[in-house]
Amino acid sequence: MITLTSNAKINIGLHILGRRPEDGYHLIETIFQEIDFADEIRIEELKVDGLFQDRFSLSCDDPDIPVDESNLILKAVRAMIDFLPDNFGAKINLKKRIPAGAGLGGGSSNAATILRWLNKKAALCEKDLTDIAVKLGADVPFFLQGGTAYAEGIGDVLTPLEIPKNWWAVLVFPEFAISTPWAYEQLKFSLTGKLKKPKIPSQLEKGFNWQIFENDFEEAIIPSYPEIGEIKARLYGLGAKYADLSGSGSTVFGICESCEIAKRVVAAFNNAVITRPI
Repeated sequence: MITLTSNAKINIGLHILGRRPEDGYHLIETIFQEIDFADEIRIEELKVDGLFQDRFSLSCDDPDIPVDESNLILKAVRAMIDFLPDNFGAKINLKKRIPAGAGLGGGSSNAATILRWLNKKAALCEKDLTDIAVKLGADVPFFLQGGTAYAEGIGDVLTPLEIPKNWWAVLVFPEFAISTPWAYEQLKFSLTGKLKKPKIPSQLEKGFNWQIFENDFEEAIIPSYPEIGEIKARLYGLGAKYADLSGSGSTVFGICESCEIAKRVVAAFNNAVITRPI
């Protein structure tokens, strides 16, 4: 039995710069930060011939998570199938901790974790593996490399980044998910509008400071989900030095300068966890 860890991420700041005319995808800039909050994937490798569905199966401890080929885990397997031995198969079990629709990249992380595992058999070069990853989702390439990265494009153009990591993040999970397509619709960016200039690189030239970061989704999302704003206010009131949405939410995170502050903050919420950056 193989056990793999599939880590989440938070977005430190997020700006929507415009849309690509050729396909309508939104262009962004953000900092992706991998954190030690994770799903667990257990794999039993098999030697079995047959069709795809005879060779690979997926189960999950969360009944709300689909286990058919709409799940990014099986989409990742399908994308790699031509590079695998004909008699290679697996039973895959997902132990879910990262909530769906939470802005933490759980599905993308699962896909990247499976791609890395399968590539031990396929032995693709890094570029070819990344090409497969981006077709599965814009966040998937980040999870192949992990750590900290400044992301551009649709989130797939990555530059490794060094930032201070002497902090704890309290993740607060509201009792609702937010649809990423819905969140983008609220922004109403034109296909023909002029692209905004990136802000984060020039801001970082002056040194890392939490107060420079903001998330463009907040202005569009908080009117429909006022609880997001209320959670942010509570996080600041409890001692967080910074609070924000991760991605398009619904997770709100608060940055704490010590473990003691983080413990005090997490105790004030019914559904929250303490995490560290990786």
